[in-house]
Amino acid sequence: MSNSRGDPYLMTGRAIRRLVSLTDRVEDLVGEYDRRTSLYDSDDDPQYTEEEGRTYQSFQQLLRWVPTVRNLISSQTDGHQLNLAYQKLNQGADSARGDDAASMKLAVASWLNESSPPPNPPIHSRDKTGRGFYNDATAKLLCPVDFNWADTVTKEGIRNYEPNFQVTAHSWPSFLYRDGEYDQEDPTKGLFKGSFLVRTFKHIFTSPSSAADARPDEEIPLEPLPKRSRTQGERRTRSDLRFALSSCGSWRNVDDDFEHDQFYIYIVDYFENPPTPTAKASVDALLVWWNRKVFGPRSMSTYSPQVAAHYSVANTSAKRH
Repeated sequence: MSNSRGDPYLMTGRAIRRLVSLTDRVEDLVGEYDRRTSLYDSDDDPQYTEEEGRTYQSFQQLLRWVPTVRNLISSQTDGHQLNLAYQKLNQGADSARGDDAASMKLAVASWLNESSPPPNPPIHSRDKTGRGFYNDATAKLLCPVDFNWADTVTKEGIRNYEPNFQVTAHSWPSFLYRDGEYDQEDPTKGLFKGSFLVRTFKHIFTSPSSAADARPDEEIPLEPLPKRSRTQGERRTRSDLRFALSSCGSWRNVDDDFEHDQFYIYIVDYFENPPTPTAKASVDALLVWWNRKVFGPRSMSTYSPQVAAHYSVANTSAKRH
């Protein structure tokens, strides 16, 4: 792991790529806040683009997960010192992403090589050039659900970059789905329940050893309402796993035709902007499922507390009055 313990900004900055934003720099997030502040002073009804809205949302997450930024903004620190602090926060953020990428490169190779049947050829733990669409084990997980990797025409089309087989962020990769199964008539069924997703999340956010315990489990009914604090890390997990499966040797936002930024935006939108009450209930149930997978089925009340007024103690009390 990178040595960031000697500087508080380097240390706190490690949360940024994991919980705030996939690529945004701290100064850009603060800049959006400054821009909005000036607009409010001159316009009673300022209008914002979707991109500006996403940037400001990331700024709010920055204040939540890296509260030292709030202190920097409200302080009398001069511009030079602020820039130095922002640079260190960015350095800590990118350092954490590098550490996660290196760790996941080894972990994914181990998970796949231990699977049954094992990949042929085996996944090299250090060299990623044989991953991606060059190995059936990783290709099956990366393949867009709109295509069938078992089909020879699909394999050749993707590997030869044919226009009818483009791999972009506009298609969900198979690893997002439970057992890689996509139902075109019910596209949310099993979405974000891939077993490798859970293992990736536990590897990064709990401990590498805990990732060995992640296995598919039962569906969770829609009634419980989950705590939402896990969504930040969960959406980042998808990009981490895709990068680990790919043949890219180092992190970059665009991998051939696949834009990680756009992929990230689609995932955030799915969780944060459900279009209907039914869709929101589905997201809530999915988050309960994730909490159970990460924390176990016990202590449900810590992230899905009962509404006490609906139960017998409250009913007894009401009847006595």
